[in-house]
Amino acid sequence: MNRPIIIITIGYIIGIIWGLYFKISIAFLYVFLGIIFIMANQKYKKQSFKLFSIKRYLRYFKKIFKINVFLIITTSSLISNNIIKYYNQKYENLYKNINQITIQAVIVSNKTEQNYNNRYKIKILEGKLKNTYLYANTDKNISLNYGDRIKLKGEFIEPEIARNYKGFNYKEYLKQFKIYGTIKVEKVLEKESNYGNKIMIISNNTFLKIKNNIEKTYNKETSSVILGIMLGYSELIGGDIKEQFSKSDISHVLAISGLHISYIISISTISTQKILGKRKSKIITSIILLLYMFITGFSVSIVRAGIMGILSCMSFIFYRKNNTINNIFISALVSLIYNPFLIRSISFLLTYIGTLGIIILKPTIENIIKNLKIKHRKWKYIFIRIQRKSKNIMSMISVIISAQIAILPIIVITFNKISLSFLITNLLLSFIIGIIVMLGFIQIIISFISIRIGIFIAKPIEFAIKVLLFISKINFWSFKIITPDLYQVIIYYFIIVILNYFYKLFHKRHLTATENRIKNILYFIKFKINQVKQKIKSVIFIFLIVLFILNQIPKDLKIYFIDIGQGDSTLIITPQNKKILIDGGGS
Repeated sequence: MNRPIIIITIGYIIGIIWGLYFKISIAFLYVFLGIIFIMANQKYKKQSFKLFSIKRYLRYFKKIFKINVFLIITTSSLISNNIIKYYNQKYENLYKNINQITIQAVIVSNKTEQNYNNRYKIKILEGKLKNTYLYANTDKNISLNYGDRIKLKGEFIEPEIARNYKGFNYKEYLKQFKIYGTIKVEKVLEKESNYGNKIMIISNNTFLKIKNNIEKTYNKETSSVILGIMLGYSELIGGDIKEQFSKSDISHVLAISGLHISYIISISTISTQKILGKRKSKIITSIILLLYMFITGFSVSIVRAGIMGILSCMSFIFYRKNNTINNIFISALVSLIYNPFLIRSISFLLTYIGTLGIIILKPTIENIIKNLKIKHRKWKYIFIRIQRKSKNIMSMISVIISAQIAILPIIVITFNKISLSFLITNLLLSFIIGIIVMLGFIQIIISFISIRIGIFIAKPIEFAIKVLLFISKINFWSFKIITPDLYQVIIYYFIIVILNYFYKLFHKRHLTATENRIKNILYFIKFKINQVKQKIKSVIFIFLIVLFILNQIPKDLKIYFIDIGQGDSTLIITPQNKKILIDGGGS
């Protein structure tokens, strides 16, 4: 209860997930938890120790789920569950009876050039669809700008759902951006410039000015990467480069993170602190961070890092201790209140789970690395030298490993692969990314004054980008993995949390009474396992033999029909596990 915002956020997330993945009412969950809560709070007579005793282990549930915690989680999850149901119903109602439409809207994005048309994000200003967002696809010859008010006529296209098992669901993906679908524009009937939000128009013009300066300063390939790193704008980056970044596990470099925010805070503080004083300097820094969020379009990663940076500044202004975990959960709660469908966003999951992984797992990983025993003399000597000479490298390694452990299921779900080269690529990346970001901010500021001076500063950045592109080509020990189910992901995180807790339990000096009980139970379990170790080995051996025999028995013939858009592909798996793929081609 020292951190109520964490409990509120956890409850809010539970309500959203329940609403998205379960058809039954969330009330059943709380009836079940309520029964356990009542059982945990009953008084039982003292009894002799039993390893498998429900009554004994309910006391640990009682320690975590106190009445106030239970009520807060219940309330916040009921609220979020009803919100997600309301939004889902709203989406479905809007899809009904919409075909040919004539609407007034305002352009809220810059043009995205596609193969056969231009795409804009628009906000509807009137009628049944008022305050909803759509994508508008227009002919190449129609020119529109951010902030234009338009009246257009066109055909509404409902987003596609996943047509294959574990396939891509475009409809659910668009919900992450509050977009209801696409309108194929037939005709623009009216147009009025600079109608939209003035602050957003100014922010967008600033973004376009920075983008234009960067494109003048660097070649096409380098400028696209710089825009991705500095502004989170990765639409101009080629598919080959994106794939290289993905394979080498450094895709996160193309998203704005805490590194960017820390450099903005450093530059702002250094340049204003002596003139204005510490407190006023933090106020100016908070305003600059907010402006940076406007310019970069409030992407998920910048919202997380920006809110945490502003809260850090505010804690100094109001003489409060900065609490990183509290700041993460406040940031997550704000994002989910704005749009609960962000819970499915890969960017949201990577940025929040990765940051939490670093905070929670880093001390454990760091301790394991420090106590690592290496038998080979030469490697042991090198390892000890690194430990003594550079604590920063050891800290970087522990950060990389802890973040990778935390986001591993998200990477597997998204890319269906695991690469063991992540440690090398991310360690090399950590030496140059700071240079790129720091000099990048200085170059952007100076380019507003003089492009020539900006080009001079850009030379070391250009070299650093070449090194970055070289690092992105490092890819080995890569394995393909099938998409896991939700329950498998939950089990993975449960195991990681339990292992982390047990490690800390056995390396903690001063234990509470409850921690001592848990530790003694674990020792007792170990003792019992050692008594029947041989029997366990025999059972495992018999199980493996039975599994092998069952695997040799011919199975049923299986035929899968796969929707690939233009037609159906057919996969045949024979009883002998031979695979035949038939692709019928297009029309």
